[in-house]
Amino acid sequence: MFHLAGVRKGGRYGTIVNMYSVAVLTLPGSLPDTSVSVGTLVYRLRMDPFPPRAGTPLHLPPGRRPRMVKCCVDRAFAELVITERVVRMTAEAKMGWRLHGNHMIGWIKERKPYERVIGLAEAMADVVAEFPASVWTWETGDCRHV
Repeated sequence: MFHLAGVRKGGRYGTIVNMYSVAVLTLPGSLPDTSVSVGTLVYRLRMDPFPPRAGTPLHLPPGRRPRMVKCCVDRAFAELVITERVVRMTAEAKMGWRLHGNHMIGWIKERKPYERVIGLAEAMADVVAEFPASVWTWETGDCRHV
């Protein structure tokens, strides 16, 4: 667990610094690069929090509040794990998360106290618990962009 400053330099308002509280979970196996986030978490950075080569972010669905975005390097994997319940849990926790190898990285806006960052880690664990058992034997070599 740690705090992170997201910095965007230049543009209309000069340098903008956004603070985040971050938690990282070690997973029992490597999974395809995937991300789901409340869109407003990174709005001012003007970039989406997605893995390298992850394809084009998709907004879930248009008009949803809060605005949610997802991205994954493997379409079939995304359809399996990014369920309506997982999206709703992510939105309710006001967080973003991404899978990178055998880690899940989650973030919430601003520097939060320790107890709130622990709550983030617990919400992330709840999301992972929603993944079907078959994901832990997923072949990550054949990636299809979402």
